[in-house]
Amino acid sequence: MAEEQPQGLRPFLEVHQEVRRLFQELVYRPWGSQGLASTQSWQPRCDMVETDEAIIVEVELPGVTCEEVRLEVEGDVLRMTGERRAATTQQGRNYHYLEQHYGRFERQLRLPRSVDRNAMHAECVNGVFRITLPKTREQRTSSAQTRKDAP
Repeated sequence: MAEEQPQGLRPFLEVHQEVRRLFQELVYRPWGSQGLASTQSWQPRCDMVETDEAIIVEVELPGVTCEEVRLEVEGDVLRMTGERRAATTQQGRNYHYLEQHYGRFERQLRLPRSVDRNAMHAECVNGVFRITLPKTREQRTSSAQTRKDAP
């Protein structure tokens, strides 16, 4: 059985919810939906881990295939671009929440070590885009030397 709210509290909660909604809109869409969709972009969430052999980057991209993502390594920066397409909108739908990001995305990450850009590879599994960037021979050698010298 649902608990009823006191009558005097209800207007306050409605105002509170509206303020929260407006704040979220201000943070995530500061200029609303104005402008061209092609100029709007978002950044997917990423994790980066380093092993002895490689730098591994995992990116949350549900609904995006490997073919839809472009990867570039320039100097010590990994750049990912692509687009996540929204599900087709249907007339008569009344969305209550629309929190997922759609449209063009771009993410740039500074790499902690030099990598062999010709040997990098990527795979998509369960909405996670995994990029493996093998270290250069010099970086692998220095990592091994550092481990050997450690007490």
